[in-house]
Amino acid sequence: MAPAGVSERPPHPVAFDVAYPARLSRLTTLFRLVLVIPQVLAVWLLVLALEILTLLGWFAILFTGRYPRGFFEFTSGVLRWEANVFSYAALLRDEYPPFSWEPGAYPLALEIPYAERQSRFRLFIRVFAIVPNYIALGLVMLGWYFTTFMAWWAILITGRYPRGLFKFSVGVGRWQMRLSAYLWLLRDEYPPYSVTAQARPGNEVLSAIIGLPLFAGYVAFSLLPLFDAFGASTTAYTTLSPATISRDQPSARSGSLRITLVGYDDNAGGSVVAAPAPGDRFISFRMRGEKDGFLPASYWPLLFSLQTCAGYTYAVDTNISAIPFRVFWGGGSKESTVYFEIPLGATPCRLSYFTGRGRIRFVFR
Repeated sequence: MAPAGVSERPPHPVAFDVAYPARLSRLTTLFRLVLVIPQVLAVWLLVLALEILTLLGWFAILFTGRYPRGFFEFTSGVLRWEANVFSYAALLRDEYPPFSWEPGAYPLALEIPYAERQSRFRLFIRVFAIVPNYIALGLVMLGWYFTTFMAWWAILITGRYPRGLFKFSVGVGRWQMRLSAYLWLLRDEYPPYSVTAQARPGNEVLSAIIGLPLFAGYVAFSLLPLFDAFGASTTAYTTLSPATISRDQPSARSGSLRITLVGYDDNAGGSVVAAPAPGDRFISFRMRGEKDGFLPASYWPLLFSLQTCAGYTYAVDTNISAIPFRVFWGGGSKESTVYFEIPLGATPCRLSYFTGRGRIRFVFR
């Protein structure tokens, strides 16, 4: 209880609750993850639109101190739809969610009051403050996956969701909704590190101080492959004959990336549906990219180029080549085939891969 003359802070304004069901269907519980797929796809599409809207809303708050009401109605509607889908997927309710965000259309309550004014300052610390909250919620959800699995078995056996597990699952959904309201700029109040309904807003400034180095570390870790790519120039040469590639499987390394040629086809037109232009032919190289060093490495077959002995350079034919982008962190490899369209009489002289540190070059006799 607060001392005399000192008012207690009210609970977080975002409220979420789900009505407890007396019985649940064993049949729909058994196939719940399949039944919910159309709803997950619908929410995913709405979130794509929400990302653009939130960017516009960020500037609206920056210049006016207000989140536009039209944006608010759309965003809160998407969160309500997401809450419906969460409750169904989490086995909290049997009723199939409507393809709608109208309030009252599903037996749950999600209340997000509209904020007349919002802080411009918080726009700039929000991205850091949210990091530790995400991590904490992620740890809680590890336990939630286990309790939901236990509830799944309980429903199949008894037709009921154990009340204690139900309360915890609703609390996880409440935390998630509060975090989403903060992330999508609907409310300024920082989400509490709690699953309870009466929890007060968390400490945003302290969370931002903790989140700043975590965010910086995440960005640095994500850019590690680029650190390996943009170092000192390294060039590797291997002189070989295209006809002996399959036998010799030559390899060359730059930084932490090693590329190995494992196959060559001097007339690859029969292996593709497309037809080359008159007077041209397709040739193909089968290669393997793999991590071979301390730092992470990135591999993108689109960065190959071919030079013929006549001095002309050709890019990878992107219409028929397999060009997946890969980042290798702790290890791994990826094989792919790239195609080039060159004149009928042309002879391949050099296959190059641009690494950022220079080029890996395979020079043919």
